[in-house]
Amino acid sequence: MADQTIIAIREAAAAYAEAVRTTQRFFDKLEDTEDPSALAEYATLAQREKEAAEARLDAIEAAGLEVPSIDESDPDH
Repeated sequence: MADQTIIAIREAAAAYAEAVRTTQRFFDKLEDTEDPSALAEYATLAQREKEAAEARLDAIEAAGLEVPSIDESDPDH
């Protein structure tokens, strides 16, 4: 059985991937960039992506995984 930390990373990564896919599907259907409802929907999707990315990074950091050369979360760089 997988360790809870690994399960948390997997779940957070899956949630992030789904948030990105949802935004991609929005753009696939987008027809009018001037439509205020489209802007509102995109703002919501972008916020969800940001939150999912932060949760993914938190899970990764909690597991002790870090690549300082590419990980902007590294406070020393």
